[in-house]
Amino acid sequence: MKKARICTITSVKGGTGKTTFTLNLAATLKLMKKRVLVIDLDVAAGDVAARLDLAHEKDLYNCYEDIRNHTFEQIEDYVYPYTEGIDILSAPKDPRYASKIETGFLTYLISKVSLKYDVILMDTNHMLSPLNLVAFDYSDQIFYIMNNECMNLKGMRTMSAIFEDMESDKMVVVLNDSTKKTTGEYTISDMKNLMKREVDYRIPQSFYQKKYDKYVMNGVIFLLDKKVRKASSRAVKVYQSIAKGLLKED
Repeated sequence: MKKARICTITSVKGGTGKTTFTLNLAATLKLMKKRVLVIDLDVAAGDVAARLDLAHEKDLYNCYEDIRNHTFEQIEDYVYPYTEGIDILSAPKDPRYASKIETGFLTYLISKVSLKYDVILMDTNHMLSPLNLVAFDYSDQIFYIMNNECMNLKGMRTMSAIFEDMESDKMVVVLNDSTKKTTGEYTISDMKNLMKREVDYRIPQSFYQKKYDKYVMNGVIFLLDKKVRKASSRAVKVYQSIAKGLLKED
């Protein structure tokens, strides 16, 4: 049986648009007729369920506790459908439980979902925590979402050196220009020189959403809205290219 393609979405600092990227990538894959599971691994401050206005009784911590206590029956008890093709496993509702989740749990969890989905997207925070490092180990690709800012570039230079030292080719750098109305001060050439590596994908500034709050309040993923897709053809093509790269499709 075919196992899911797995990727982790992270960054070197907060505020780069990781969760927005994760959800738009999930939407793109859904439109490509793929079945996607989004796991909110930002265990202390995850907001995927809140962003999607998704009602749910059980979360990642409930799943962990049931596995630990041998009361786990099926993964379907913990994942909730957002729409056809996209399921969500949310972060703990209570952030006090975040530190209790052990890394071995993620190994067991992935074994339970890897044959049920085409793609698994793990949305994380920007910390190199033990849980995130395990997620990295299981990932086919690790997306680093960055902005055009000095501290992003410095942090990315460090991470690029770490991945090069480990001889890992999993790192994919995505420049997200859509978080601001104006572009940053560094050119692509500047970024390449500062990071000592290329930017793999660039989400255009034209994808900036003026009605961001409205979409979030209504629990709508940008790229599932036909009007947004029509007005954002460049961004749509970038996300399609990213999805095809993850799926290893030409």
